[in-house]
Amino acid sequence: MNKRQTFYGDIDRFWDVLDGEPYAVTEIMPISDERIDQLHIAAQEVYQIFEKVLPILRSMDDEALLELGFPVESLAFLRLETMRPLTVIGRFDFIATANRISLMEWNSDTPTFIKEVFEVNDVVAEKQGFERVNDGENKWLKATVRRAIEAAKYRTKQHPHVVFTSHGDHIEDRLTAEYLQSFWSDATYCPLHALEIRPEEGLYDEAGKRIDILYRQTFPIEMALLDRDEDGRNLGQLLLQLVETGRLEIINPPSAFLMQAKSVLALIWMLHETNHPYLSETDHMMIARYFLPTYLSADPFISSQRSFVKKPIFGREGDTVTVHDERGNIMLKNEQHTFRDQPAVYQAYQELPTYSLREEGEVAYMYGVFILGGRPSAIGVRAGERITGNRSYFVPIGRQHEGGRNV
Repeated sequence: MNKRQTFYGDIDRFWDVLDGEPYAVTEIMPISDERIDQLHIAAQEVYQIFEKVLPILRSMDDEALLELGFPVESLAFLRLETMRPLTVIGRFDFIATANRISLMEWNSDTPTFIKEVFEVNDVVAEKQGFERVNDGENKWLKATVRRAIEAAKYRTKQHPHVVFTSHGDHIEDRLTAEYLQSFWSDATYCPLHALEIRPEEGLYDEAGKRIDILYRQTFPIEMALLDRDEDGRNLGQLLLQLVETGRLEIINPPSAFLMQAKSVLALIWMLHETNHPYLSETDHMMIARYFLPTYLSADPFISSQRSFVKKPIFGREGDTVTVHDERGNIMLKNEQHTFRDQPAVYQAYQELPTYSLREEGEVAYMYGVFILGGRPSAIGVRAGERITGNRSYFVPIGRQHEGGRNV
């Protein structure tokens, strides 16, 4: 049995190799109890800031929301309040150095990296002599998914038809959706291409059965709004109209989409930088501690000669991200440009720390910290190039047994 089989061979329905290339590394990165505590505290305090700004976003007029980059078709949807807290499953991406933990972004609506962190990480770490980092969090994940569906049931019939969906031909997305689906015994899976929207009536699965609750963990709203059928109808807009009229419940809820826009980071920084009285002294301290300066223009960085990162407001996986020097020249860029037509935010550049893997060499890495129903949860590490993209590695992390050296 080779090393990869030793690590991952007994884990069912996991994609340790993607498109013929290794995705999950065959090495455990140690993590200290201190770092775990720091990341959990950071996630809790950052989440509190997003909770604080939600009423501001909900009170904004259409023009202000459009300025933040939200699609015009989504405005009515954004104001729906279907469940609390802000999101069911969200993931904060943090840069952690010796002196600071910095928030890169919050994937509040359609985070991936779920099965890797909640199920696979601790299994392989324990096999290699490390202690679990996320012990019990998979049970909390199951309870969180079930609570979300139970909450959605209050606005549907008592025995709803629950469907999980994703792109059927994308192995990572599909297996992630099916992993979450396993937490609700009566749920079924239907790939996106097989869903049928009947305007002003409902959403139907491939068997022609009307769907009451759609779990769309990896299907972004902003991408749905780009879909057109053969008659030119905006399928995403039709889908949102079903939600707005109460004919369909979706998870994650509308508030998760509202918070995922990176322009919300610019709003938070503006409130902090102008010392807005809406924020308490504690709020300002937490923003200064974790948030990076973020704007809707590059001008503040160029005028002060500071390097910065340009990110599409609804981008993902590092796609279309560029890193600029203090004069605005591009230093690094992602090879993909899917979101080049989107509005962008400009965030202070914070270099990722690096770690030496035996087989992959030196990689830049970041921590993903999940938030489940407002509670900090599982932690994982993604590593790769200085712009973390869709070719990054999953690096299992583990606590060392007592007497071992944590780093």
